Amino acid sequence: MRLGIVMAGVGVHAAAHIGLLAELARRGMEPYAVCGMQAGAWPAALYCAGLDMEQMHKALLQTAAMGRRLADAPPFAGRRRDAHGGYILRGRRLEHLLRAQTGDRLLALCPRRGIFLCRGARTGRPVVFTSQLYRQDNGIMLSMQAGVGFAARAAMTMPPFLPPVEWMGSMMLPQTDLSFACRQLQEMGAQRVLVALPVPSHRKTPDALELAGLQTGCMWEQALPAGTGVLRAAMPDTAGAMQLDRIPDCERAGQEAARDGLDRVLEGMGMAFCRVLPFRRPDAGRSITG
Repeated sequence: MRLGIVMAGVGVHAAAHIGLLAELARRGMEPYAVCGMQAGAWPAALYCAGLDMEQMHKALLQTAAMGRRLADAPPFAGRRRDAHGGYILRGRRLEHLLRAQTGDRLLALCPRRGIFLCRGARTGRPVVFTSQLYRQDNGIMLSMQAGVGFAARAAMTMPPFLPPVEWMGSMMLPQTDLSFACRQLQEMGAQRVLVALPVPSHRKTPDALELAGLQTGCMWEQALPAGTGVLRAAMPDTAGAMQLDRIPDCERAGQEAARDGLDRVLEGMGMAFCRVLPFRRPDAGRSITG
């Protein structure tokens, strides 16, 4: 079956998705397509751009090593106030990092299928950056003419922490509707959709970014369409969403959650003992099975 994966979450917890991809690779399984939402757009961009597991792990360590240097200035300096008086980071170094890690590749030239979800700030109209055209409902804008790094950065917007970017004369806000994300992957051709949700530890006080994620709804279990399942990955007690040095811990937590719970979720989706398409890897002619 063709398995689509929705990658959601906030902050460094999105590194859990790289652990999930590592577990899928260990089983010989390859996603048919991925969807990046908010911080989950980062690992989705790495996958869509064609990076292998070793390269994705190196990108993860590079991001962790940068730490506070990803900010445009030291804490409480070099920031600007938004219209509501709160502080936001400009995010320019994050944009440069995304372009460097993805090779500044156009979505239309990506070797793997991926979509990144946004919405117009003024109209609320859904905007889907995609590596492949597919049938869409009226009112949804599809575009392949954007860099995968730009698409990920647009989807990662998190006011007041990370400002929106402009596209076609409109500011892009994040899409947080998991049901909408599942339907887009199904329209692209995925027969089953796995929603991967990193969950902050309940044994620690949530940081500001985790609280913002809870308010946007991107970490809730929403009503999902048929053919979907949810894999929750509990994050370590020591890994707050804003702690970049904890990125490797989140990756390990994601892989452990997939190792322990993936079989149960796939069985609930009707995928027990199924082979996962595509059967052929880009660099080999032999079949692989899940």
